[in-house]
Amino acid sequence: MRIKISKENDELLYKLKTLYNFKNEGIVPRIAFSYSLLSGKIFDIENEEIPSSDGKEFRDDKALFGTIIGDSSNTIIFKSILDQHYNKNTFEEEFAKLFKLHLNHGLNIWNDQIDIGNISKGDHIDILLKAINKGLLMRSTNVHIVNQNESQINVLKINTSSKPIELCLGTDLDGNSIKIKINDETEYTSRHFGIAGTTGSGKTQFVFDLIYQISKQTDYELKYTFFDFKGTDTKEKLDSFLASTKATFININHQNGFPFSPLKNYDLSNQNYIESFASDLRTFFKSIGQVQSASLVREIKDYYFENKKAPTLDELLETILEKNKGKFDTTTSVIQQLINSGIYNESDTYSIFNQSTYISMPSEVTKEIKQFVTFNLLKYMYDSIKKSGDTIVTNNIKELKHVIIIDEAQNFLQHKNARPVIESMLRELRSMGIIIILIAQETQDFIYNDFNFMSQIQFPICANVNDKSSKRIIPFLGSVNSEVKLNSQLSMLDSGRGLINMGEPKLIELKQWWKTKREENI
Repeated sequence: MRIKISKENDELLYKLKTLYNFKNEGIVPRIAFSYSLLSGKIFDIENEEIPSSDGKEFRDDKALFGTIIGDSSNTIIFKSILDQHYNKNTFEEEFAKLFKLHLNHGLNIWNDQIDIGNISKGDHIDILLKAINKGLLMRSTNVHIVNQNESQINVLKINTSSKPIELCLGTDLDGNSIKIKINDETEYTSRHFGIAGTTGSGKTQFVFDLIYQISKQTDYELKYTFFDFKGTDTKEKLDSFLASTKATFININHQNGFPFSPLKNYDLSNQNYIESFASDLRTFFKSIGQVQSASLVREIKDYYFENKKAPTLDELLETILEKNKGKFDTTTSVIQQLINSGIYNESDTYSIFNQSTYISMPSEVTKEIKQFVTFNLLKYMYDSIKKSGDTIVTNNIKELKHVIIIDEAQNFLQHKNARPVIESMLRELRSMGIIIILIAQETQDFIYNDFNFMSQIQFPICANVNDKSSKRIIPFLGSVNSEVKLNSQLSMLDSGRGLINMGEPKLIELKQWWKTKREENI
């Protein structure tokens, strides 16, 4: 097996080999590979950019992986470890790609730790010793490797609904009802909505009506989670909607944080979650740089392995400040902001999947805090749902598991580092019985050079938007037969109306919760 690494990795490999005075060139790649696996990192090679092959080529796998008894290559050992990590049998080409990804990842972890350490004090030796100790700890506590069936024991149980759902989106201008059988697999294999509309366009009232229809038709079996980013609506204002959908209203404020812990709710033995937490902080708090992020990862890992538990934010802050002799830096300042905002209640827990929940983000805290907390909860839901597996189809009706509504979704779609998570949710969770409804201000909030979210959305609905140019609307709705007809309909687009594309663009009067409430005397 020949593996040719990137020039960048070649330079890091030489730097680390020289620093430790290793005689064999294969030692550094093996350690770096192990570092990456130890972190719990999982790569999706179909969506990852594989490191280039413009550096050193290892033509002999014995030189790269070493030898064991009888001068046989250790390749089979490393492959077995990787196969267990991914719970599948990798082919040679797939193994080579994953090895290069983990090599690149591990070299950067190792190098980042070297850069923030003090070599003159022997920190580079301590770095390796800590890694060895952690590996030994994992070996002593994880001797038994569960198979796929056994692992299902600890998978979160999420209730489902197998009832058919026919949603009324509204009426056309002739008064004809526009309906969709949302979980009929003969009609749709995806159930995601993308809704664009300015304030006052009626998009939120439309979504409320959809949720009411879903709740009513499934006898409230299908639960939902509504992320209200603005947090301007009160429980009293939403009382009839909440009662009609049997939902719990959680108004996050300083006295009543969300009953969730951003670290304690994860199994930190999979250290990918630690890196994910630090990466999310860095995404939404620009004051945190790469060095600070790497340092935070190390602090959380050290706390977890020393205390055998995940820290609360208070415990994490106290530990870091103790090491820093009470001196605040950019990272601890951000953690202090999260604590002071009272946005989490880490002493309590909440079962978010088996009840409907309306989460009202506090209007008084910073946009960055709201973004991080909402995104953190979304990723928790995403990870939990993935573990729960696909739902079944019976008589062409897809069993549904949960509805996730993200209001003001542009707050996440506009972040380059946050987009891949939303993309993965849309792409992967549809087979698992999840409906995702993204609500944003403008059609262009869904479309970016690196990804067009409309490619994963089955039902695009354009309510009244500021930019009504066909140049903006067509990429959102999809191709049209007549741009002239589209422009004519756009000229009539107003509050309470929306454009849909079911074969061809059609202007409709959107269903509105306030009207349904009046008509049904709710």
